[in-house]
Amino acid sequence: MKALRRFRQLLRRSVTTRALVSSLVLLGVSALFLIASFLATQRKSSQEQLELRALALADFIAKQAQFPLLVGDRSELSRIADGALSNRDVAYLEISGADSVLIQAGREDRKAAFGQRPAGPAGTAGSDFRIVSPDLLEVRRLVRPPTRGRLLDWETGASSEAPLGLVRMGFSMREQQAALRSTLLWGSVAIGLGVCVILSVQYLQLVHLLHPLKTLMRFTDTVGSGDLSQRARVDREDEIGHLAAAFNRMVTRLGETTVSKDYVDNIIQSMGESLIVVDASMVICTVNRATLALLRCEAGDLLGQPVSVVAGDSTGGAVQSGVERVYRARNGQEMPVLFSSGVLHGPSGEVQGYVWLAQDMTERKRVDEERNRAREAAEQASRAKSTFLANMSHELRTPLNAVIGYSQMLMEDCGPEAEAMRQDLEKIERAGQMLLGLINDVLDISKIEAGKMDVDLQPFEVSPVVRDVVNAVQPLARQRANRIRVRCPEEDPVAYADVAKFRQSLLNLVNNACKFTESGTISVDLSRTTQAGRDWLVVKVADTGIGISPDQLARLFQPFSQVDGSATRKYGGSGLGLAISRKFHQMMGGDITVESTPGRGSVFTAWVPAAPPAEKAGGEARKREDAWRESS
Repeated sequence: MKALRRFRQLLRRSVTTRALVSSLVLLGVSALFLIASFLATQRKSSQEQLELRALALADFIAKQAQFPLLVGDRSELSRIADGALSNRDVAYLEISGADSVLIQAGREDRKAAFGQRPAGPAGTAGSDFRIVSPDLLEVRRLVRPPTRGRLLDWETGASSEAPLGLVRMGFSMREQQAALRSTLLWGSVAIGLGVCVILSVQYLQLVHLLHPLKTLMRFTDTVGSGDLSQRARVDREDEIGHLAAAFNRMVTRLGETTVSKDYVDNIIQSMGESLIVVDASMVICTVNRATLALLRCEAGDLLGQPVSVVAGDSTGGAVQSGVERVYRARNGQEMPVLFSSGVLHGPSGEVQGYVWLAQDMTERKRVDEERNRAREAAEQASRAKSTFLANMSHELRTPLNAVIGYSQMLMEDCGPEAEAMRQDLEKIERAGQMLLGLINDVLDISKIEAGKMDVDLQPFEVSPVVRDVVNAVQPLARQRANRIRVRCPEEDPVAYADVAKFRQSLLNLVNNACKFTESGTISVDLSRTTQAGRDWLVVKVADTGIGISPDQLARLFQPFSQVDGSATRKYGGSGLGLAISRKFHQMMGGDITVESTPGRGSVFTAWVPAAPPAEKAGGEARKREDAWRESS
């Protein structure tokens, strides 16, 4: 609430801020409309392409299954099913005969779909589609007997005979959804950059526009105090320059002769802002047309009346500038205005009255309220997203741990004669580990975004952690024919950080270096330095791999961003490791930077405090560090 009040105060004090915020709301609504329209079109096009692919594959499988269904060859049908499942877009496949299901094959996470629709041929339609789940499309294709006279061609022709069976296939839409999410992300980034450019240009224009107005206001105050020797600076040819020139002519005539009341009234009536002149006893003496239009009344309703009929919370003779006040119309309706006031002095300096200027802010207030509601909705959506990710990650880890555990138990029970089954179980176990790692990364990033990630800062020796990381990455290094070299100062360096988060971050850096390097060298260099009056532990992880291009460096630490972003990625990964690692280091008081040359390798530099901050060095923090050093 305090932040909201400060933001509202800023809006009241700055016309520039209100204009920029209004433009931001309009641009945001337009951007959302464009993104929604594009996504709807893209989703429809992708869905049609996916259905065509699924239908073509179902037709091919139906043709392949024609002969096995005729002769009852289940082994050939199994081979056809295995071949279909080698396509990563096929989630499951069911081949039914005339009376029963002959073959059911599918991935572990899609087998539950077999029971969602009755098996066996249904109707006479050649094929149909249906959406089983948000990421799964099911296609059904009848297997018809071969056309008479073309038995050896095995082609499906028009036939009035009963179908041989049915092919029921589940087609995954995950890649399509991933492509849509990627398109949404980059489209949002591009639109965000465009909005920033537009707001920057508008800000410069507003500053350029309001600066001469402020100068003219200061000049008006000087003239109002009785100094008629000053002149406004005229260096523009637009309306502001014309206004400044008009003020100069007015001051000249004031100095040379007595200004007629009609002339002054003409100036007052021509103003676009509401102007009210009151005497020293706060009785209304003069109003302009803008005031009458704002308050929806006639001049006779205001002249001679106390100013409290317009502003019930009158501040008397207090001089104000650019504040928000409330005016009350004749029908009792209240309206917010941007209010400024000045003092009218007599020839001898006595106070003769006051001038009130006001600008209607009803429309701006409405825009502000809409903006506040939109911001609150966005904050609630962000909190809901983080909560959903955290809950779903917890719910998914439990069955994944069971899958991994049972696969490991089954591998232990497999004898030498079941080598093929062992290999399949190893694939299941590896896939489960990869998915569990991805879920852990999603849980970490959601906790960080929700502000619920804690760090346990304490001093520890870095060398054992580095050795553990290197030992963990050695299998990948041998697989890629890489050599890992560690260089550490003679005195074992100490870091003041969270041990678990430091280990996880370093493991991500070294693992990435091995993954993107082949037949090369990965160097892990530890050193200490002092910057900004504080000791730092510097860990540099260098490789001789593929390197990173400059445009990829700009988005390297963004969540779900990857160096290998092609449709058929070679290196894999979720794109969360570097983002989480950098967030961890920033939470511990450090950071991660990167330098890279495409084709020559990359150098990631991790900065970690080597000691607690000076203000925390005493007290409990110092006692904790001294006790740790004594135990070491």
